[in-house]
Amino acid sequence: MRVIAYDRFRPGVTMEQVTPYLPEEVSNVWRLWKAGIVRENYARADEPGVVIVFEVPDVETARTYTNDFPLTKAGLLEWNFIALQIPLPIETLFREGVDLTPPYDRTFTGDKKEAAR
Repeated sequence: MRVIAYDRFRPGVTMEQVTPYLPEEVSNVWRLWKAGIVRENYARADEPGVVIVFEVPDVETARTYTNDFPLTKAGLLEWNFIALQIPLPIETLFREGVDLTPPYDRTFTGDKKEAAR
């Protein structure tokens, strides 16, 4: 299962408080990435923080990893989690007779045989 985890500084926490922990924090995430547990890692664009995509059995397992992060142990972060699942095949929602043949891009106005190449 994929789990998206995103953090937020606890109220009153400053970058000056966070900075000393960053080398150990980044090293920890890198080890998890190399182990295949962290699949993706992003910096947040809306505020300081990160978004991590975990490949784990459930949210509680992801929470176990984030609880072990140095910034979390220091009480500087709050975490939120979103569990993801494989979507229902979208084709099952179409009624019979809906055109599902190539080209899938309906904005293409050229020859259909040319688009299939």
